[in-house]
Amino acid sequence: MMSWTPARDREKYGVAIYNFSGINEACIKLNVGNTVQILEELGGWFFGYTLDNKALRGVFPKSYIQVRDCIVDKSGPVEVVTARLPPIVQEVTAVLREWGVLLRKLYVERSKEFTLLRDTMTELIVHRSKILCGQLPGDELKQLKHRITLGIDRVNAKLGLDLVVRDENGNILNPDITSAVKLFRHHDEAAAQLRKHESSHGRAPSVRRKSHLAWTALVAIKNIIIKVPEPSEISLGLYIGDPREGREKPLTEAFIIPWTDEGYNSHPDLLLKLKCLFTDLSTATLDDNQVWLIGSVVRLGSMASKEVDPRRVSSMMGKKSIYTNDSMRRPFGVLMMDITPLITKQRSITVPANGTQDEDHFATFYPCGEKETLDMKKLLSRDVVRDNKTGFQGIWFTFQLINGDIKQLQEDNPHYVALRDVPVALRLGLSDVIMPGDVRNDLYVTLLSGEFSRGAKTCDRNVEVTVRICNERGEVIPGVIHQGCGQGPLDEYHSVTYHHEGKPRWAETFKITLPIEEFKKAHIKFTFRHRSTNDVKDKNEKPFSMSFVKLMQSNGTTLLNTEHELIVYKIDGKKWNDGDSNYLSLPWRRINGEEIVKSWNHGVAPSLKDSFTISTTFCSTKLTQNAELLRLLEWGWSGSQDKQTLLSCLQGLRRVPPEELMVFLQDTLDVLLEILMNNTTDDESDNYVFEALIYVITIATDKNKHEAFQPVLDSYIQQNFHATLAYNKLIHVLKDYVREGQNTKRQETLKKAMKCLQYVFKFITRSRQLFVELYGRGQEEFEKSLQQLLEEMALMMKHTVDTTLTVQAHCLKYITTTIPDIITNFDPIIMSEILVKMIDNLEPRRIPKQKLMTMNEIIHSELFKIPDCRRVLLPSFIVIIRSLLDANEEAADYEVVMRKERNIEKLKRMLDFDSLAHLPEARNMTEELELCVKILGDILDVLFSSDVGPTIEDISLLSFKMLEAILSTICRMTRDDPLICKFVSALVSLLRQMTERHYKNFLNKFQTSDQLCIFLLDLLLVVENLVKVPVFPSDWAEMILLQNSVIVTVLKQCSRVICERLLDPFKEPVWCKFFHCAISFITQPSLQLEDFTQSKRNKIISRYRDMRRDTSLDIKSLWFSLGQHKIRFVAATDGRQSMVGPFLKMTMLPDVELRKGTIPIFFDMMQCEFYSSRDQGKDLPPDMARNNQKNKGKFNEFENEMLEKLDQLVESGHGDEHYRQVFQNIIGALYEDHATMREPGRKFVSTVTRLMDRLLQYRTIMNTPDNSAETRMSCIVNLLDFYSEINRKELYLRYVYKLSELHLACDNYTEAGYTLRQHADLLRWSSDPLSVALRSPHYLNIDRHDELKEKLYEEIISYFDKGKMWEDAVKLCKELVKHYEEVIVNYVKLSDLLNRMAGFYRNIMNPQNLRPESEYFRVAYYGRGFPAFLQNKVFVYRGNGFERLADFTSRILDQFPNAELMKKLTPPSDEVKESPQQFLQISKVDCAVQGQKLLSTAVAEQIRSYYRANHVKVFTYSRPFHRGQKDPTNEFATLCIEKTTLTTSYSLPGILRCFPVIKTRSIELSPLENAVETMSTANTEVYDLVKKYSRDSTLLLHPLTRKVSGMVDAAVMGGIVNYEKAFLTPEYIASHPNDEEKLDNLRHLIAAQIPILEAALSIHANRVTEPVAGLHEHMVTSFSKMKAQVQDKYGEAEMPEDLKIQIRPLRLQSQLSVNSDQASRSSHLYSNHDSVEADGMELGSPREESRNDKPRMSFTRGLHAISSELIFMGMSLSNSQSSLSRLSTSGKGYPGTLPRQHKISSTIGNGTSTKSSKEKKSFSRLLRRESFSSQRESSTQWFDRSEPHAVPPQPIIELTEQVTVPLTPERPKRIDAERDRYLTRPRSLTISSSHSVTPSPSIGSRESLMSTPTGSVCEEEAPPPLPVKLRDQDGDSASVRLSALSLVAPKPVFAFPPDLSPEPPRKPPRPDKNHNHEDPSLL
Repeated sequence: MMSWTPARDREKYGVAIYNFSGINEACIKLNVGNTVQILEELGGWFFGYTLDNKALRGVFPKSYIQVRDCIVDKSGPVEVVTARLPPIVQEVTAVLREWGVLLRKLYVERSKEFTLLRDTMTELIVHRSKILCGQLPGDELKQLKHRITLGIDRVNAKLGLDLVVRDENGNILNPDITSAVKLFRHHDEAAAQLRKHESSHGRAPSVRRKSHLAWTALVAIKNIIIKVPEPSEISLGLYIGDPREGREKPLTEAFIIPWTDEGYNSHPDLLLKLKCLFTDLSTATLDDNQVWLIGSVVRLGSMASKEVDPRRVSSMMGKKSIYTNDSMRRPFGVLMMDITPLITKQRSITVPANGTQDEDHFATFYPCGEKETLDMKKLLSRDVVRDNKTGFQGIWFTFQLINGDIKQLQEDNPHYVALRDVPVALRLGLSDVIMPGDVRNDLYVTLLSGEFSRGAKTCDRNVEVTVRICNERGEVIPGVIHQGCGQGPLDEYHSVTYHHEGKPRWAETFKITLPIEEFKKAHIKFTFRHRSTNDVKDKNEKPFSMSFVKLMQSNGTTLLNTEHELIVYKIDGKKWNDGDSNYLSLPWRRINGEEIVKSWNHGVAPSLKDSFTISTTFCSTKLTQNAELLRLLEWGWSGSQDKQTLLSCLQGLRRVPPEELMVFLQDTLDVLLEILMNNTTDDESDNYVFEALIYVITIATDKNKHEAFQPVLDSYIQQNFHATLAYNKLIHVLKDYVREGQNTKRQETLKKAMKCLQYVFKFITRSRQLFVELYGRGQEEFEKSLQQLLEEMALMMKHTVDTTLTVQAHCLKYITTTIPDIITNFDPIIMSEILVKMIDNLEPRRIPKQKLMTMNEIIHSELFKIPDCRRVLLPSFIVIIRSLLDANEEAADYEVVMRKERNIEKLKRMLDFDSLAHLPEARNMTEELELCVKILGDILDVLFSSDVGPTIEDISLLSFKMLEAILSTICRMTRDDPLICKFVSALVSLLRQMTERHYKNFLNKFQTSDQLCIFLLDLLLVVENLVKVPVFPSDWAEMILLQNSVIVTVLKQCSRVICERLLDPFKEPVWCKFFHCAISFITQPSLQLEDFTQSKRNKIISRYRDMRRDTSLDIKSLWFSLGQHKIRFVAATDGRQSMVGPFLKMTMLPDVELRKGTIPIFFDMMQCEFYSSRDQGKDLPPDMARNNQKNKGKFNEFENEMLEKLDQLVESGHGDEHYRQVFQNIIGALYEDHATMREPGRKFVSTVTRLMDRLLQYRTIMNTPDNSAETRMSCIVNLLDFYSEINRKELYLRYVYKLSELHLACDNYTEAGYTLRQHADLLRWSSDPLSVALRSPHYLNIDRHDELKEKLYEEIISYFDKGKMWEDAVKLCKELVKHYEEVIVNYVKLSDLLNRMAGFYRNIMNPQNLRPESEYFRVAYYGRGFPAFLQNKVFVYRGNGFERLADFTSRILDQFPNAELMKKLTPPSDEVKESPQQFLQISKVDCAVQGQKLLSTAVAEQIRSYYRANHVKVFTYSRPFHRGQKDPTNEFATLCIEKTTLTTSYSLPGILRCFPVIKTRSIELSPLENAVETMSTANTEVYDLVKKYSRDSTLLLHPLTRKVSGMVDAAVMGGIVNYEKAFLTPEYIASHPNDEEKLDNLRHLIAAQIPILEAALSIHANRVTEPVAGLHEHMVTSFSKMKAQVQDKYGEAEMPEDLKIQIRPLRLQSQLSVNSDQASRSSHLYSNHDSVEADGMELGSPREESRNDKPRMSFTRGLHAISSELIFMGMSLSNSQSSLSRLSTSGKGYPGTLPRQHKISSTIGNGTSTKSSKEKKSFSRLLRRESFSSQRESSTQWFDRSEPHAVPPQPIIELTEQVTVPLTPERPKRIDAERDRYLTRPRSLTISSSHSVTPSPSIGSRESLMSTPTGSVCEEEAPPPLPVKLRDQDGDSASVRLSALSLVAPKPVFAFPPDLSPEPPRKPPRPDKNHNHEDPSLL
């Protein structure tokens, strides 16, 4: 049986390529992309686990897994297998995983960065796939890698993620092997690149080449669209100059493209090969010139093009035109395009050689005629011809500009196919850089123009030029002419032939390539012949003229690069021999001023009229055109010793152009060195040669012009240099120059020699190496002479004259460049000593900047890597750096700085400088300081390397000499100093490289504890500042983490030395500073791992561990080592800082182990205070109780500090529920084991845990934006109650002001005033000083009780004034009056205050100041879903202004959108209370105000209304229900009321708009008791109205009319009748003998109504107006009947004494006349009156029927005036008036009338109606049920509407017959709008928009009727529809509902108070709220 075998290492990692769901339980499920680790294998199965879930192991098939290369790490306890992937792929994978989490977050937040992140992730996935395919070449991979890293860094910066630092190859830097300085610099560079990238608006960073480098242009032809009749050729090249002006000049060779009429259709592969490289394009040329791509199209054939006969096409198919030597080259047209924009664009971006440029460009073709020339200026002036079939003719091509010449490109991109076998078109000139070994000898000849006479011809000739290259014998040299690249060499070149052109202009260029030996003897021969149009004649045509030009001049130089006008010789055909060379003896060019004599020689004679001009460009590295240079070269090669000739040649060398000299650099150097070696005359000649050599080297190393030749020079020295003896002469001559450095004659040469010192020593060392290779001796003499030279240079540094300053500076600057060459043949230690001498010999302030730069260069040299050399160099460098830092510190001294600042300011004014940067001294100081820190950083960076040998001594030296100076410098710097980051990085690097041995040695150097304290305080101060105010940006994660890891080590070493040396004697400042520094360190944001992503957290832990734990353990260990000194850090006394707060902050860090380890410190602190001495002196530090001293026995100071810091820290985000639990468990357990401190410990733990509960609730509520202001206020009050309970005034007042600010933000001025009153109540009217706990954050400068109390009172009074709580403001004013009058006796303040009080009193009594009576609501919060301080609690809320139940309910539901609204007031079950959901129970409550003398009727209504709704603590609400079986005929018999009284914790208004209910009491009223209370309430209401109207004659009449009419109408007597039927029957009396007293009360109340109503009617009669006169008569009649019935049954009741007024006899009046003055008084309210009609209406007695319409309609008008006014003015109507809603009318009536279709009849007096009894009953229902409904008590339920409100006095509304008031909408002010809405809203009346007569629904249950408050407009109003979330708590299906009736009313006509808008604003319907909607037509 087969068994499982362990997997091999290379097969332990795989990726699932298919989904696998498993076969049985032994299998694991796989998804595509899951990575698996393979443990074992068997057959076709693997056993292992997925890396996502390592705990679940199982089997899976092999075929589903793709095995990948992996790395198996077995070094740890567990084998770790990771994929073997390129670093960039691993980075991309990690980035994609991290961004994937962030992408979801950005999507949820709808962030605008989502698109950027998504697109970048998609791009990274594509790039990752390309890299994984493994098929990318190296350079493309490098480019792709750069693009990936750039994209990652860009997105990270955009999203605020960590900055990724990379090395030069793009790989992420490993901090473990990177020095802190280098890590900082990479961070700085990466951040700078990102800033640059952002500033360039997202463009890819461009890589600009230096101006001296060459460029190469790759042109690839994509398509040719040119119609040619015969075979042709296209000569394509780059030109400079504008051809539109005829100034074009060829820049490169031409690219020849053969072209036929068939194109490349049969050979499409040839089209792909049409590419050309135009190379050696210099930057200067591209910068200074306009570049064109120009091509000439030449037809190859006969003189005239032959048109193809269409009839012969078939016969010619398959035949090709054959080009022969006899074919003419005829012009056909030109192609051209300005490519300057393309070059500019591509130079601005990075285009690699293998980059793709897919953009196609089109060069337009300009054709020329048969008789035209290729004159570009003339052709461009024409319009381009468009072909009907092919469109514009031309060529399509791509253009790619690449940096570098062709050799460089081929070396860098050997694989790039596009560069292989591509023709190369060279520039018409030498390259900018000519490397040794580069040989070129090309001559470019351009045929410019000619002028030829006709001769025997009648017209101008068709001239063709034939060019041949011949030797001195006249023989033609074959294959040396090149028309262009892409075509082979030619034996002869034929020009284009123009038709009858006597002055042809060719502008044709070709190249001649000859070996140097043949070049010197060759010449060019030009022959001219006429080409005939006749083929036969053309074959017989002979040349008619010739010209020639010699390639070498008589002085041995080559032909100059210029135009040459050649002599044209006529040919005698009979005597001319084409192979004869005798003509070479004749002159070949025209010379100005010389006459040409026409004479025949050798068959030729010069033509005086004909001319021929060419131009030549010679490109050679071996043959020169300069005579001076040629003379020197020939002199050197000849080996002459003539001193004068040598001097002349050397002087002539300076006249050679530098460009020419650079071409022959190698030859020139060879000659000069050869002369120097072979010269045996004298030293003076050596000096001349040395000066010439320095001159040449200086030119070659000139960075501004010929920097590109430095590689040429280096290559020459290494490969072509052969002067083996030159080093002796060079050392000797240079030493002489240095020794005579003060000689002004030689200083110029010495300056140049110092500048090129590097190459001088390269010549010396290379020459010595060659000598050693040949002879191998003389090393000692060489070293001695070289040492003497270097010593002389060191002595030169002692010169102090100004003339040598430049030489010294150059020597210091360039001596470091010689180090690599010198140490190859010289002792490096001696070299180091000499360098130190050079630096030390300089005066301290002589070129200090250059001295520092030289030191920096030495540090980067090979010398500094040698330990022995460092022992020489480093001490000297440290001394210099330390001195500069000390000098800077002295300059930073305060007095010095102030003195300098004054001088600087003075200098600024004198010189008009804007900034300090213009001042040299300050600028130099900054530059020197920057160089110091750079040198220091470079030293540390080099010492961190692994190839520099042991560095223990070096680090020790640096720490001893530099550490204190660095700390001092950092302490002086501010955070905005640009150098502080560099100094900090150097400090971190030094501390990092210090081992434990270094720390011990360094700290032991401080002999005394005071010295150690000073250093430790400085060190800890710097560390603490670095932690609290970081110098590095927050996204420099790697740098910050490295800094923190170093700080951990520093703190560990500090804790060790503090514990060892500073405990005795005890140094409290150091201990305190260490605790604060360490705690600041572990609480910094960069160490809070919980805030990071999982990948970042894992990376930090794997590299640095959790640094917080290590440091916290050090803190704990140090604390417990304090011993008796612990008590010093417990309480904050005598200026000492308590450590309770810092330790608390530390223990709150969200790390379980850290919390468990550090929380016991608190128990130790409590023990310290508990056992501390009680009788400790004031001037002594706290100490523990000793011997017989009494201990304190409590820890109140610790507790106070603990509570205060706990409040601050929890609010700032520290701590959580877990911490509260851990704290309670640990401290509680420690106290339980402590017998003495058990009880106070329990109390303390309870206090802390309770406070944390409230603080955590507060933080959660305040940090959740969805919570309302009321919820936040309640949470604050919850904390206030706790702090009040534990008597923590300072914390209490802290939240008092927070609560006040919240109230002010919500415009709750009343509550803000009450809140500040809490502080004022804690103060006294005395001048005692304030304690710290009682100070106000608003008045920090006040320190006395009375002053602060006065200020607070003034602020509170202003808030009460804004909240219209003038009564409360008056109370405070009275206290201030007493204070001003009796205590401080300040009559000025008193007078102002009294005036202000008078204003408050006026405001109270001003009827225009509308103060709404706030309504109160009961809100019960059931369920655990609410905050803890709301759960299962009941609150009473004070409404906002005119807010009613529906609006309040909506507001509360908005605050808790997840809550359900309960429908019933019944108590909920326990299940509901404990459920995790939210349930709300909301209902209206009434104020229960008793014992208030200000509520009597004798007090003004304005005052009474205030005390009815304010300062209330007891509230009531009623719930109606039926006991037993409901009587369907009389519901009052079983209607009971449950009346509940609620008592709140505080009266309202107060510091909150709500307070919890602390007491609830419910009573039940029987049906009889309900009836008694209802009747009593009704009588009281009428009595109050009578008293009010008797006092104020200006009140509106309609409230009294409404109330009385409902009670006196006999039709409404059903209320009393129902009471009589229910309770005053013999059956009821017999069955309820105990209710006799209650029945008597009911009878008495019924009888007592009569005198009250009589008094009300008397007042009504005195103020009745014509519109209501009829109604008044009806009321009087009804009252008479009612009075008779009641007195008959219950006797006559006596009128109260205060109502006994004179009553007029009541008479029935059928007509009421209106006085003229009354009419005028009322008519001014209306305008545009219309007639009022009521068809079919008949009211009054038969006597009235005979009268006119006006008196007959008076009753109707009065009725409708009352109706419309009551409905549309929004007044609180009585229940009888609410029955108007039962009257459905048509909507087509006029204002003030009933609809015509509806007829009303009634009986008035003894009159009889002519209408039916049905209509009579309809009118009776109009005024029904007032008597019983008006007698009921006002009770409120959850569905109730608001109570009646006092209405300010308004004009009496009177209607006449002609009434029409057009209503124009206006936008009133806010307060006016609220008042209008309050006055005009039909609060309980639902208006329907139906225009049909709708029958009234039946009256609802009496239960609903009794639940409606007295004074509602509509008794049967339906409750608002229930919200969506409802929960019925009881199972009773018979819910209390009200009937909803509709009334279609005509448009109302009414007046408004003078200060209100004539029309209320339109109130939009609220479909989102469940209540009745108003009819828009009513608005």
